[in-house]
Amino acid sequence: MVTKQEQHDWSSDLIDSIWFHIGNYLSINDIDRLSRTCSRLHILFTSNDFWSYLIRIKFGSTIWRRFIKNSSIVIDNNNNEFSSSCRSKLIYYELLKRQCISFTDFNQVTLDTNRNYITISDSSSLNGEVLYINDSIEFCYSLHIETKFKNILPGQYDVICRMKLDLPYILGNTEFIAIAEQINSSKIAYKQWTQDDFLSMYRCFNCDLTKTNLWFYYNIGIVEIHGNERCNIYVSITNHDSIHAKCGLYLDYIELKLRLE
Repeated sequence: MVTKQEQHDWSSDLIDSIWFHIGNYLSINDIDRLSRTCSRLHILFTSNDFWSYLIRIKFGSTIWRRFIKNSSIVIDNNNNEFSSSCRSKLIYYELLKRQCISFTDFNQVTLDTNRNYITISDSSSLNGEVLYINDSIEFCYSLHIETKFKNILPGQYDVICRMKLDLPYILGNTEFIAIAEQINSSKIAYKQWTQDDFLSMYRCFNCDLTKTNLWFYYNIGIVEIHGNERCNIYVSITNHDSIHAKCGLYLDYIELKLRLE
């Protein structure tokens, strides 16, 4: 706590621009703790100028102009999320927030009901469990998994899927799709895999020395939210072939990563 008995404000030994530069290397929690050490740093680290500077340094001039120079963007009239006097700090929080959904989070992931999906414990996964596709030969089903990222800021995002393969057998065309739920979506993420694609990726990430299959990150593509409003992004993995069994696919999570334009 800052008290009136302070004899010397040690922060004044450095000019503001140096403190801005130091803040670029600190976590949000560290910045908050440092802001409580003296009144000058409290004023400095709660100013729009400081957080605007961090946005420009970490995310680039294009994103900085989109969110800071355009004061009408991403305003939510229902909850006034950015009505605070330090709007740029709240935007910085949002830009840093990890947008990630586990395939075993069944509150956010919808699965087709004609098959039994298996969850397997995995300490290296996002939440300790992964989704495993492993049909028996006697029971064959189509495949449909979908989820939705809600209330996402405008911008371009890479859509990343973390998965692992173990002698995959997935015939037909498997489609990976991500699209913003807005009129005239300008960029849609779409990839299509065949059995040959699954086998090719399996060979790339199968370690002969340790006889283990490695997790890898697959970029489905780029999806864009244009305009000034937040938007939902719909993601699905689909295979309509119901004749052949599907097995050997582990799914950990799907993630949106903001592209630095």
